[in-house]
Amino acid sequence: MTFLLKQYNKQKEVTMSNLKLIIGREYNTRVRKKSFLATTILIPIVFIGFMFGVMYLGLEDEKQVKVLVADPGGWCGTKIFQEDPLNTPAQFYFYENYIDSAAQFLNDPKFEEYDILISLNEKVPQNRRVVAYYKKNPSLKIKSYIENRIEARIREYFALKKTDLTLQQYNLIQLPFDFKFLDALDPEGKDDSARRATVGFGFAILIYFFIFFYSNQVMRGVIEEKTNRVVEIIISSVKPFHLMLGKITGIGLVGLTQFMIWVVMSGIGLFLLRIFVFPDMVDPANWDAAAMENGEIVNQGIAQSNDFVNFIYFDINWFVMISFFLIYFIGGFLIYSGIFAMIGAMVDSETDTQQLVLPVTMPLILAYLVASLMLTNPESVIGTWFSVIPLTSPIVMVVKVAIGTVSPFILIVSIVLLILTFIATTWMAAKIYRTGILMYGKKASWREVLKWLKYK
Repeated sequence: MTFLLKQYNKQKEVTMSNLKLIIGREYNTRVRKKSFLATTILIPIVFIGFMFGVMYLGLEDEKQVKVLVADPGGWCGTKIFQEDPLNTPAQFYFYENYIDSAAQFLNDPKFEEYDILISLNEKVPQNRRVVAYYKKNPSLKIKSYIENRIEARIREYFALKKTDLTLQQYNLIQLPFDFKFLDALDPEGKDDSARRATVGFGFAILIYFFIFFYSNQVMRGVIEEKTNRVVEIIISSVKPFHLMLGKITGIGLVGLTQFMIWVVMSGIGLFLLRIFVFPDMVDPANWDAAAMENGEIVNQGIAQSNDFVNFIYFDINWFVMISFFLIYFIGGFLIYSGIFAMIGAMVDSETDTQQLVLPVTMPLILAYLVASLMLTNPESVIGTWFSVIPLTSPIVMVVKVAIGTVSPFILIVSIVLLILTFIATTWMAAKIYRTGILMYGKKASWREVLKWLKYK
């Protein structure tokens, strides 16, 4: 009995040693590639650059433009209400006569200092049409500001001329409503489901890419070893199941390594942006809501300019999102890598895989489409079903987790089914891989593959 136990332990040590060697080989050969290093370093840099661009555009100090308002009818009363004319995107000046054309605005020396012309002719009350000519195309922020101020002033004119309202009463009526849709189970929550869905969709795309890319590497590795006949030597000292398991584990660790490097680099980058580049953007003391002063709406839009930063730094639970990414990437990768390993064992060349890979990847493509639909309909029934089905849940579930519409029961069922499916596909892959890996010069039929599953 003692002898048998020693032999078992010795065999176990040999198996673990061989498994470590296979995992190390698969991991090291891929991590040391220049393409791996390039994508691992460049993608976080691109991501941080994108974040910097979005934040910078939100606070960019643009050149203040001079706007000439040609208002012979006096619709604006020679005044545009502004909270602080010196610190706004535009300053307004008035001209009592009508300017006939854009050419007059461009060529007349007395209009040389102005950047934009607003033409308010006598038909404005009827056709509701305002034309603006610019010398240099302004930003969308400036256009929106000018449009908002001119339209607000014309509406004030009509209200004061056609009704008995005072300016203060009219502006009080015009204050916007803070309209929010809140979850009755979480009334303190914020109405940012659309943005959270977008974040979840970003993680879904990342899982789709990782599963497909690294599972495909498993298949290519199997085909390469099979066609080079290297596998015949390896099989003499390692069981087929251990070879397959080592290959899947090693390549999976490559994916996890790349993702964790991305997380660390992106986290450091966002932290440095917050501390050194945009320190004022994350200071709540600088966030002011809309307010009234002497009957005028002031400070409107200041809070919105920091909304994106507030969402990135405070509203997203990055720990939860990264945790569920790891859970569903690992589960999804183990399922699909086992299937791709089966395909690699069944064929003799990569060209033979086309007809087999397409049906396998269809659930991934379908899951991607469902995830995109959930951006507009988070509570859809099809989204719930696809978040439970193991072949689609790795992509769909992260969107539901990000939105916060998944119940704990559905989440547990999804993870349990993911684990059971992984065990089932691993068992099937081991059966097919064991026989198919040593077959050459013959394309296996589905009938033969079914027979392989029955072999003991």
